[in-house]
Amino acid sequence: MILFLLILSIIFNIAAFLSIYLLFLRQNRLISKEVQHEKTLNEIEQTFTGYLLEMKEENEQFLNQFEKLSKTKPDEEEAEKPPQEPVVSLKTARNLASAAYKKPQTSRQLSVKEQAISMIDQGYSIEEIAKELKKGKTEVELMLKFNQL
Repeated sequence: MILFLLILSIIFNIAAFLSIYLLFLRQNRLISKEVQHEKTLNEIEQTFTGYLLEMKEENEQFLNQFEKLSKTKPDEEEAEKPPQEPVVSLKTARNLASAAYKKPQTSRQLSVKEQAISMIDQGYSIEEIAKELKKGKTEVELMLKFNQL
C-alpha cells in the first residue's frame, strides 16, 4: 500500500513539474509578444511623429512664402497694382490660402495611395515615389506600411 502511494505521489509530482514548465513557456511567449508589440507601437509612433513634423515644416514654409508675397514693398505695390484693389488682411489671406490648399481634386484619377502602390510594384524606390508624387518620404513610407497591414 505504501509503495502504491509512493508511486502515485511521484506521478503527481512529475505532472506538477510538467504543468509548471508549460506555464513558464507560455509566459515567456506572452512576454516576447508584448515586447514585439511595444516595439511595433514605438515604430508607428516615430513614423507618425516624423510625418507630423514634416507636415508642420511644409506648412510653415508655405505660410512664410505666402507672407513674403503679401508683404511686398509699398513702392512696388503702387507700381504693379492699380489702387482700386482691396487690401487683404494677413488673417484673411491665411484663411484663403489654407482653403485653397485643402481643395479636393475634382477629376477621378488614381489616388495618391494607389499611385504609390503601383509605383512600388513597378520597382521605384521610396525616395523616387516621394519626389514623383510631391510628398514627403515619411508620408510615403507610412502610406505603404499601412497598406501592407
